[in-house]
Amino acid sequence: MQSVKALLEKLKAQNALIDTVNYPRIQFGTKARRYRFSELLPERRVTKNEYREEEISYKTIMANSGTRYSPVVIKGGAAVGSMLVELGNSDIGAEFTGQALDALMELLNTEAANMQEAERQIINFTDRAIGRALAEYREKQRCDAIVDAQFVRQGYNGYRELVECPNPEGHRVTIPSGTKTDLAGWYDPTYNPMEDIANKISWLRSEKGLIVTRIMTSLSRKLVLARNPFVQAYGSGVTVVQGQLQGTGPSGIEATVDAAFAKEKFPPVETYDLRYYESDGSSHRFLKESAFVMLCETGRETAIDLGDEAPIPMYDTLGYTAIGRAVGQTKPGVVVRSEYKEDKPPRIEFEGWQTSLPVLQDPEAIAVFDIPEPLAA
Repeated sequence: MQSVKALLEKLKAQNALIDTVNYPRIQFGTKARRYRFSELLPERRVTKNEYREEEISYKTIMANSGTRYSPVVIKGGAAVGSMLVELGNSDIGAEFTGQALDALMELLNTEAANMQEAERQIINFTDRAIGRALAEYREKQRCDAIVDAQFVRQGYNGYRELVECPNPEGHRVTIPSGTKTDLAGWYDPTYNPMEDIANKISWLRSEKGLIVTRIMTSLSRKLVLARNPFVQAYGSGVTVVQGQLQGTGPSGIEATVDAAFAKEKFPPVETYDLRYYESDGSSHRFLKESAFVMLCETGRETAIDLGDEAPIPMYDTLGYTAIGRAVGQTKPGVVVRSEYKEDKPPRIEFEGWQTSLPVLQDPEAIAVFDIPEPLAA
């Protein structure tokens, strides 16, 4: 029969816990908790915690024709910028104790001890309480960087730091919603939100040379669209003639928007309503509820290395999430430390920490409408 301490030391010697919190798939969440913005800013290990990223908003310039022996033509005009990248730190602690520890000890104290199940319990706890907790912190920063072009590093003892990202003019627009007694914008039944969307897609294409390929918002804002008579008209085949609806559209359901966007050859609208939880039991959204996010083709490709498994190809990424060298470490990656404590109450104490930052390399490939709730009258 093996003790909890011996089992923990065995897992640490095998690097099982370190491998768990650094497994590349963790950045994408699970089927039930899919981190969608990791698909836009996939994670990349970097060797420095402060450096200058030189490939910001790069636009490819098409090559020239030439004869076999003619000199290469050097073409200018590629829009290339740079930004100073300063990674930030985050951490979390957790305890494996109480009923969970009792169940683990029961497994170890039987004649036919189920070592595999005991190891699985510790590894699963490490994954859930440390690895995914830090992964969700990274996902929240990605969402805020893309939607607001800024995010807040905030911790205990009043620590607060605003980090600003590249934010080109005209890419983030607030559409006023009026008041509950005097609706405006997308909430106003006489306003056509399809024109806002079409105009922004056209602007990105004509002014920036970019094609919108993906749209994300909250379910509530998708339903705001679905309740709009103009969207209902597009979605039901009812026509709009000289600004007037000809007929009546369907009720405000998601399928209305899907049909309207398909008719106009807009990308389908994905909804992202995943929430994260605080220690006080409160929950908050990853993607701001009022955000309507349009994302463009960038041509950037990334392959997520899974070791023995086939790599995961990622297309049209906007940049990356840098994972740097955490404090006290010699190489980049997420850190986890664990120790068995025999004083009352017996427990396994876990600590995890990381040094990371979302890096937007294609800030012009993002356009965001902010659709706030109507103000109280």
